[in-house]
Amino acid sequence: MPDIFAIVALPIVHTQNAHMKKRPLASLLALFITVANAPVSAETLYNSGGLMVDADTRSQRDVNTGQAQHVSRTLITFQGRPLCGTDVATLLYPEPDGNSPRAFYCSGPVKVIDAGILAFFTSSSAKTVLAHLTVREGALRVRRIDVSPQPSRNTLYGTRFMDARLPGWTRIETAWKETVLIRHADARVVSLGEGRLLDIEGDIAYLAIPPGSTVIERQPETRIKDAYGDMQRVPAITEHVATALAFRAVRVTDGRELARLTGADRCLLLPRIAFEPNAYAAGSKIDVAYDDVPAWRASTLQFNPVKGSAALQLRPGIQLPRKPGCTPG
Repeated sequence: MPDIFAIVALPIVHTQNAHMKKRPLASLLALFITVANAPVSAETLYNSGGLMVDADTRSQRDVNTGQAQHVSRTLITFQGRPLCGTDVATLLYPEPDGNSPRAFYCSGPVKVIDAGILAFFTSSSAKTVLAHLTVREGALRVRRIDVSPQPSRNTLYGTRFMDARLPGWTRIETAWKETVLIRHADARVVSLGEGRLLDIEGDIAYLAIPPGSTVIERQPETRIKDAYGDMQRVPAITEHVATALAFRAVRVTDGRELARLTGADRCLLLPRIAFEPNAYAAGSKIDVAYDDVPAWRASTLQFNPVKGSAALQLRPGIQLPRKPGCTPG
């Protein structure tokens, strides 16, 4: 990521010598830019086998408000060469079929784990990719991580590594609000599927699916012959359907769903839950703070792990918020 420079108006320096008018101003501008963008802090997060991750935080002033702010930057290099450019796409997409994107990729946020590093790679002309990087026998190994077994849902929206509520694991969310866990020891990926993580107790992960809408295919795409005998495509007929609040219990070991609670009442809502630390700005109204979510889940949901007929249900007396003016049906 290129450095961001703050550009502000500087006072004119008056002097009796016309030849010297521009030099002090230029010197002051250069000095200002140097000082304003000087690193506040810098550290090496990872250094092994020629693979290095450096991070620095720079201070700058917002050009609109004039307030000081800090901008963080992370740089991944291998043998001194930044992992940024069109050749990075070849590392991310080594498939020989010729259909892989050859976009300009640069590294984004990085998570150091026991088995190397995890890194997001972003591009202005291709989708974001999550990858696992290691060095073996002096060679850089890059493994692209698929976040969903379904190609149509194998996409990322954000580039955040989140707390997994499980030591030794990291959590990410896909563009489809599906939850994925990655184990630090060996970069093993477990897809928990749809829903946002509430809590993990033992080997059971609890997820909430907020109410929303989904697309139902009423009639599949077909092809017919027109009056001239040419084949024409007839698009599928789809419909947006409202979906109710749902909860899932999923086994962390293999990502298998054990039970699901889906109510027929589409008026039910979740309380305002912080699904990740610092998810809301200071002063925002939050019903359940991040650290209180496990206790809320335990007091709200009851899981009965009966073999062959596991069930997830609301505990007796639990009243969830409702959409204003909504009538079930």
